Amino acid sequence: MRHTLLLLLFPTLLAAQEVPRAQPVDPTLQPNAPVDSFQHGRNVYESAKRSSGPVQRDLYFRSIEIFVRYLNQFPNHPNAEPAWWYLGESYYAVGRVEDAKRCFHSLLNRFGRGRYAAAAAYKLAADHFNNREYALAATLFDKLATIATKPAERQRGLYYAGLSYELMGRGKQAQGYFRSVIEDPEQENPYIDKARIGYGKLLAADGKLDDALRLLDQVAVSRATLKLRGEAALHAGAVAARLGDSKRSDLYFDLILKTPGMEDYRPDAQIAMMAARFDQKRYSDVVSIFQRSTDRSEGEREARRLMLAARAFMMLDRNAEALPLFREVERLQDADSKYAFDATYYRLLCFYRIEGRHVLDQVEAFLQLYRKKHPRDPKIHTALLMKAETLYAEGKPAEAADTYRDIDPAAISEKNRKGMLYQRGRCLAEAGDPEGAIGSLDAFLTAYPDDERAPLALAARGRALATTGATGKALEDFRKIIELTEDPKLLSLAYLEGAAIHKQRNELEAMVARYREFLEKVGNADSAATAKASYWAGWGMVKTNRGGEAIPYLEKARELAPELYSKHAGLLLCLVHLAEKSPTPLITEVGKAIEGDYAGDLPEPLIRWAADQAFNADDFINAARFYDLIADDENPELVVKEVWRFLGKARIRAGDPAGALSAIEHALAAEQEPAWRADTLADKGQALLDLKRFDEATKAVEEGLSLRPEGRVGAALHLVRGDILMAEGKPPEEAVRSYILPVQLMDDNDRIVKPKALYKLIAALEKAGKSEDAEQYRQQLQSKYPDWEPEE
Repeated sequence: MRHTLLLLLFPTLLAAQEVPRAQPVDPTLQPNAPVDSFQHGRNVYESAKRSSGPVQRDLYFRSIEIFVRYLNQFPNHPNAEPAWWYLGESYYAVGRVEDAKRCFHSLLNRFGRGRYAAAAAYKLAADHFNNREYALAATLFDKLATIATKPAERQRGLYYAGLSYELMGRGKQAQGYFRSVIEDPEQENPYIDKARIGYGKLLAADGKLDDALRLLDQVAVSRATLKLRGEAALHAGAVAARLGDSKRSDLYFDLILKTPGMEDYRPDAQIAMMAARFDQKRYSDVVSIFQRSTDRSEGEREARRLMLAARAFMMLDRNAEALPLFREVERLQDADSKYAFDATYYRLLCFYRIEGRHVLDQVEAFLQLYRKKHPRDPKIHTALLMKAETLYAEGKPAEAADTYRDIDPAAISEKNRKGMLYQRGRCLAEAGDPEGAIGSLDAFLTAYPDDERAPLALAARGRALATTGATGKALEDFRKIIELTEDPKLLSLAYLEGAAIHKQRNELEAMVARYREFLEKVGNADSAATAKASYWAGWGMVKTNRGGEAIPYLEKARELAPELYSKHAGLLLCLVHLAEKSPTPLITEVGKAIEGDYAGDLPEPLIRWAADQAFNADDFINAARFYDLIADDENPELVVKEVWRFLGKARIRAGDPAGALSAIEHALAAEQEPAWRADTLADKGQALLDLKRFDEATKAVEEGLSLRPEGRVGAALHLVRGDILMAEGKPPEEAVRSYILPVQLMDDNDRIVKPKALYKLIAALEKAGKSEDAEQYRQQLQSKYPDWEPEE
């Protein structure tokens, strides 16, 4: 109630805040740009305040424009301080709260003290308070108290800082602030009575009842407002009652009940008087006080008032008069509330007393409402006993077992104990009470070891034991299940739960053995269980350095449950194939990782090795994909230059000359060694040639040749130059001169560049009309390289 009242009253506090009014530092009529600009903004602001409707909003936006421009032009002028204030107020007026708050924060941070800073601190604090951001509000109210220019502002800051801390539940800090308000030396102190009430309540909560009563009494008998006096008297009466001074307590409550203007506190006073009499077992007095006033309260207060009266009627054996009061509480309160719970229970008891019997449908309705919410409450225990007796009489042991979950088994007949112990054990296990489940199932299995439900009981107890950390005993229960049953579901549970325990205990060999035994012996298990066992068996084999054995298990898991194991099985398979140095399956798995979007989880050395193997196998599409995984165009200097070099080559061979150029440029930026630069320039020329950018391609080749490379690199440059000439449609004789150099320079043992050069030379000679020369080189190509085939 206190919290709600504060929130309702706080806008009034805001409205009462005195808005500072700035005075120009130079009020003369001489032209003064900063003063004139500020005054213009303030005039527009004041006009907006006096206006309404769309005109008002337009004027506020106009004042925002003026003050923003003013602060940009004259940020250090003396009027900048009030300008920040007016700008913030204008933003608030048009609903731009965050902008307003930034203005007030700027005002506080730049100027720190003074009436505008104080006003800004209060504005921000009030905003946080109204939004229940009490920690932020407390800090800013404290700031207000520190920088306030007027005593009332200081007192207000201290009081609301204390109130904020109280609402956060930080009573010690709140007491310090309330005490500061009370001890303030100023004679005029509008917050002293509020602080006394706040401090008194906190002292009472700490058990310092005499000190609390002294403070509260000062307000109750003061000349403060009637609302404050009423609140103080209410709390003072409660404290006096706690001190055992019932006479003084009644005086405070009577003051509230008889004083006009204190009506808001009368229900609470009446309730307090009734509660005191109830605790003293003076039930007739409770009824008398209840009937003395017809004033009704609201919510929980009214529920408590009715409950006290109704229970007093019950204690006086006036059950018929109590019944309508309990029903009224049920009507007023949400079913989840404590008062509704108690009222429903006591109404059942009243009905039972009046009728001399209990009605099952009413008990059932009560249990449906409250059984799960209050499982240990004596009221629920009593209602459960009523229901259990009825259900047993009707021969419903399963439902009865649920009902008997919280009942002492000693209260149950031997005839029904077996079903109750078993069902209660299963229920407690599922409800998250493993210790209770173990106790009940222990009793069941000890008393009835040959019962057909024994395997099910073992399964439930095994799981509960595992939950409590008794894994050895749990494994023994799962072993017994395997001996006792052939049911696939129970066998699956026993094998899989046992394997999971071995994994938890880091007994990986035993874990693998248990999963493999499951896969071999439970042939008709469902696919989900089979997938799980296959994956974890494979995982365990990898962890125990038996990666080669793991492959079929991991592949099986992925096949049966791809949504669960595609990624995890794929990652493990990649590691296995790398360890086994199996390039072909590794290339396949890395490709699947890319398609499955989990290649980012693979280690870079693994990807590099797979890329190298793909490149060496002329699988340039995969090589390009793999190199691209470890390349980084945004940070090329962090990538080893060989990756850029081979990425460029792979992209050319994969038919991506544009992409190749990007990688080639990164490689050239990192490469200083002439031979490798020349090699990379040959790749650049080839990529540019593929893009038909002949001039650039020629330039790249010439740059490469200027480095005077030898061997294959030089030959490759000449070949590219020849290809450029042919592509440009130049006289084939020019291309012949480029092609013939690799033929003449390369050793016959070279089986890569030289046959290619011969092939291209033959084509150029044919085009030049030199068929005899072409035939001579064709014979040379066929005789020295009979198995060579041109690339498509």
